[in-house]
Amino acid sequence: MQDQDNGGRGERPIALLIETDEAYRAVITASLQLAGCRVDPASTADAALSVLEKRSYDLVVWGVSSGDSGRRCEVISEVRLLTEVPLVLVDGSPDVAQIDLESGADQWLPKPFVPGALIGAVRAALRKAASPVVGVASRMEMRGMVLDGKTRRVSCRGRVAAFTRQEWDLLSILVNYPNRYLGAREILRLGWRAGDHEAEQLRTYVRRLRQKLEPLEAPCQLLSEHGLGYCLAFT
Repeated sequence: MQDQDNGGRGERPIALLIETDEAYRAVITASLQLAGCRVDPASTADAALSVLEKRSYDLVVWGVSSGDSGRRCEVISEVRLLTEVPLVLVDGSPDVAQIDLESGADQWLPKPFVPGALIGAVRAALRKAASPVVGVASRMEMRGMVLDGKTRRVSCRGRVAAFTRQEWDLLSILVNYPNRYLGAREILRLGWRAGDHEAEQLRTYVRRLRQKLEPLEAPCQLLSEHGLGYCLAFT
């Protein structure tokens, strides 16, 4: 493990890698190094969580093993409580990709993986972490709706919804400009990033926000208007 915290490290980002399998650990480490990262490896999720309680990282990469597959949501939640840095999952269970992302993962790759794809995902995650988006404060309450920036969760009327980093950044922009229509170009100018084809992906993320906000019966509605853009209208 590293022997210094954020204050003493150089410019290269440091990634915490969780991977039980030795061969996978070597390949992922090499990929992270090619992506420009220094790597601290941990062989178990519990060991990694213990380190996260004491030290800071720029990125967490978790190669989910079969033994950890049943507690993926628990581990993701624990990581999210300890750090807000990007979390990239390399997982052999493609049927749970949506669950992983909704639980708090930022990027998801299948296992086995293509090294080039992991390098691209890591670089994209690090760019996203450097986004100029002004996020929702650590805790904000608006007309009975509570937004928790630390856990990226919104609660209202006893219901709770969790958001991925990209979803949360988009929600943060809309919350910062309530009752105002923002076009795609303006949202991108304000710092929202989603990799390639951002304007096209914006529609997808708006739909995902609606799917999570509507069951909360929150005092707001995410509107779309052709030629105007998107608006989080509070009632």
